[in-house]
Amino acid sequence: MSPVHYIFVAILGLYAAVNVALIIRLYFALRGPGIARPVQLGACLLAILLSLVHPLSRMVEGNDLWVKALTFAGTFWLAFVLHVLLAWGLLGIFRLFNHGFGWLVIAPERRGYWRHVSCVGIIGTALVWSVIGAVNTQYPVVRAIELPAPAGVAPLRIVALSDTHLGRLAPPGFFARVVDLIEPLHPDIVLFAGDIIEYDFDPSDVEATAAVLQRLKPRLGIWGVPGNHEYIGNRGELSQRLLKQIGIRLLVDEGASLPISAAETPPHLLLIGRNDASAERFSGQPRKTIDEIIASVPGAAAAQFKIMLDHQPWHLEQAEAAGVDLQISGHTHNGQLFPFNLLIAALYENGYGHSTRSQTHYWVTSGAGTWGPRVRTTGRAEVLQIDLVGQ
Repeated sequence: MSPVHYIFVAILGLYAAVNVALIIRLYFALRGPGIARPVQLGACLLAILLSLVHPLSRMVEGNDLWVKALTFAGTFWLAFVLHVLLAWGLLGIFRLFNHGFGWLVIAPERRGYWRHVSCVGIIGTALVWSVIGAVNTQYPVVRAIELPAPAGVAPLRIVALSDTHLGRLAPPGFFARVVDLIEPLHPDIVLFAGDIIEYDFDPSDVEATAAVLQRLKPRLGIWGVPGNHEYIGNRGELSQRLLKQIGIRLLVDEGASLPISAAETPPHLLLIGRNDASAERFSGQPRKTIDEIIASVPGAAAAQFKIMLDHQPWHLEQAEAAGVDLQISGHTHNGQLFPFNLLIAALYENGYGHSTRSQTHYWVTSGAGTWGPRVRTTGRAEVLQIDLVGQ
């Protein structure tokens, strides 16, 4: 087996182990007087069925309503299980401290009752938190930031977004809500920083998605780069073809010099689009360096402002060394689900938000959509409005 297969087997094994442990814990938590036997067995049977939904949803094809419902239920279960684990962990910590400090003394004859109460409380808390997270994904917001620009460049309004993950759980209707946010901003240019479509994006949705995107008419165009999800399942070429059909001008280790105004000798914006860092693993072709991309664009050296799209925010020093003014990335989702945002903060120099290195600005967005569960508990989905203003 390849390393990818070993990783897949390890993840599947972990998923199975966690679900088995939770179901066993649920069985014993509901055991005893006060809980009817059919209720105990019914709850465990329901948990078993729900734990099987996600693997089943990955095996079926198509985007019929029942397939979408199955996929949503399966991925929602993932978020729910995570929140159950967190709630159970907090309860375990409380019990540990209670054992040492004796805050709460429970009579032996009442332990069964409180075991039932804690079980229902944990399930209820996890369910409510998951539902709130699911509702949260439906209402992305606009994050506005102003950056200094060289003379002659400002005013320029950039709208950037990443990680829409269009597919079964993010159909054209969801994309329309994102475009509803962008349209009133009247951007000069719209930039997509990768993970635009998912492996389960239905090609039959291309026309509807393109119609939504055509509502935007930025004078400098709509541009994008692929992310790692465009390559999953060795679908790199197909994904790029679909994105072009939707109306996004892709830059795959390429650059474009764009005149910012209609003056006789206008200032130019250099847009740099890096291929995703995962592309080499799928295609075997190493991606170009930033300097190689810049060198391939006629007149790039004279550009007054350089923007780079690079889906994954690794090696930020490379953009600094190449003299990039602004790098826009995504990929991290700001963790999407607590406590993964803490892991993201530990792994990345900048896992979310704005940062600088010398004269280079970086913005890592949490993304306009979600991956896996349509649940978000670490902040909001977002669209970036970046205004270049004179100093």
